[in-house]
Amino acid sequence: MTDRVRSVAMFCLSFGVLIGIWQIASTWFVSPHLIPPPGVVLQTAIPMLTTAEIPRHVSASLARVAVGFVLGSALGIVLGVLMGRIRWVHDLLDPVIEFFRFLSPTAMIPIAVIWFGIGETSKYFLIFWGTFFIVLINAIHGVMATPWDRLRAAECLGATRLQIFTLIVLPSAVPSVVTGMRVALASSYLSIIPAEILAADSGLGFLLQQSSLLVQTNRIFVVLAVFGILGYLSDRAFLFVTARALSSYLEAHGAA
Repeated sequence: MTDRVRSVAMFCLSFGVLIGIWQIASTWFVSPHLIPPPGVVLQTAIPMLTTAEIPRHVSASLARVAVGFVLGSALGIVLGVLMGRIRWVHDLLDPVIEFFRFLSPTAMIPIAVIWFGIGETSKYFLIFWGTFFIVLINAIHGVMATPWDRLRAAECLGATRLQIFTLIVLPSAVPSVVTGMRVALASSYLSIIPAEILAADSGLGFLLQQSSLLVQTNRIFVVLAVFGILGYLSDRAFLFVTARALSSYLEAHGAA
C-alpha cells in the first residue's frame, strides 16, 4: 500500500469512526434534540448551501481571518526577529509582551468595541490579537535557538553581520516561525467566533449565535461542522504552501 493510499484510507477511517460514534450517540444515548444525527445535519445543511446562506457567512469570516492573520503574523515575525537578535530590545519589550499575551481575544472584545465600534476593524483587531503573540514567541525562540556552532563558523570564515543574519539566523528561525503561524491560524478561527457572536451582523459566529437564540440545534451543528472543515482545509493549505515555498529550510532544520 502506497503512502498516498494509506493516507486516504486513514482519513476515511478517521471520519467514518467519528460519524459512527456520532450516529450511535444521537440514536441510543442522547436526545436527538441535543445532538442531531448526521443525516439530519446534512439535510439541514443542503438548503443553507443552496440558498447561499453558508457561503455568504463563510466569505465574511474568511475575509476577517485572512486580514487579521496576515497582519498579526507579519508584525509578530518582524518584532520577534528583532527581539531575538537584539538583546536590549528583548529585555525592554519582554515584560510588556508577557503582560499582554495572557489577555485573550475574548477579554479584549469590550475594549475593541469601544475603540473601533462594531465594524470590521474591531474584528481585525481581535484576530490580530489572537495571532500576534503566538507568532512573536515562536519567532523569538527560532532566532535565539540558532546553533552557536554555525554562528562561530560563519564568523571564522569572515562573514559580515548582515550575511550571518540573512544566511544563518533567518533560515534557522523558519521552522519555529512556520510552527507559530500554524498554531496562530487556529487561534485566528477561535478569535473570530466570539467577535462575530457579540458584535457582527454577518459571519459564521453571527450565524451560530442566531441559531442558538432560536434553539436550532441542527443549524448549530451545521455551523460547527463548517468551522471544522474550514479549519482543516486552511491547515492543509498552509502546510502545502509552506512545504513548497520553504522546503529547503524545513528539510534542513526540521518541519512544523
